[in-house]
Amino acid sequence: MQAFLTLGKYLTLGFWVLPLLALFGALGEQWSQYMLWAGVFVFFAHLGELLLVQGKLRACGKAGIMDAVMVILVGFFYWLPIFQQEKS
Repeated sequence: MQAFLTLGKYLTLGFWVLPLLALFGALGEQWSQYMLWAGVFVFFAHLGELLLVQGKLRACGKAGIMDAVMVILVGFFYWLPIFQQEKS
């Protein structure tokens, strides 16, 4: 399970490279537009996810700015191990 979560973190962080490349015009015109829209969609999905789990993160003592940034960047790959650890 830990290997899956680690791989997911790296793949999600790797995804964020694509919208950044699209911002700088390194992709083709059509691909840049698709990647920017994908980045906007994932950003707002992770922002909504942060709103949903913020209370639980605060209860675990993980309500700092860097915790919020990590949820926005990698989503449940960040908070799932925290909640599993808290249950144990």
